[in-house]
Amino acid sequence: MPPRFTTLMAAGWLAFTTGCAGSYQLIRPKSINTYTPSASTGPVSLEYQFDALRLRHANKKYVKKEDKFGYRVVAVKVTNNWDREVNFTRDLNLLYGERSIGIVPSAVAAHDLRQGVAIYLLYLLLNVQVGGTTDPRTGQASGGTFLPTGPFITGGNMLGASGANANLRKEFAAYDLTNRVLKPGETAYGILSLRETAVAPIRLEPRAGLVQPGLPTPPPAGALPDTAPASAPASR
Repeated sequence: MPPRFTTLMAAGWLAFTTGCAGSYQLIRPKSINTYTPSASTGPVSLEYQFDALRLRHANKKYVKKEDKFGYRVVAVKVTNNWDREVNFTRDLNLLYGERSIGIVPSAVAAHDLRQGVAIYLLYLLLNVQVGGTTDPRTGQASGGTFLPTGPFITGGNMLGASGANANLRKEFAAYDLTNRVLKPGETAYGILSLRETAVAPIRLEPRAGLVQPGLPTPPPAGALPDTAPASAPASR
């Protein structure tokens, strides 16, 4: 097969299979108006929205990675209805169906879901020869003008993919609820990355030892119990 034809075939196959770099459209949990209320118990309520990446049509590259690596990216709205501060990680237990689950750290999830960047180096093959003639016996081109379009296509796609990955990483970090402290009456929005393939109801419940509203607060460790005797009735 002539060398030039082979190169063109390789470049065409690359463009067909790889495509252009995908963009990242911000999820913006605060702007979502389709949250599902959960059956959470205790002082902190939870509303959630599955398929948070799919809500933005520009995130096709990241949706493919979400499916490939078995993730569920969920946008949530959390409200502390108590008169005390609550630490999301320390004080609350996240349940998926009837199972307690952990949240994948935002940095790890962003790394797993990122789109490839180095793959676009192959676009260096996509150069153009304008004009000239080709020997039908050898396939060798002569004359014409060589246009080095490959480096420009490569650079544009690599910059686009890198920028999109950075935007995903920044948003996931900004909405990471790990150890997030909720003040009394505060509502916080988050993005939860879960290692789950099936969809199940999500809810929050207080961890064991968390004092519920209306219950007495336990004495601090080391404190002596109140053992003072009751007052004797006054003598007549």
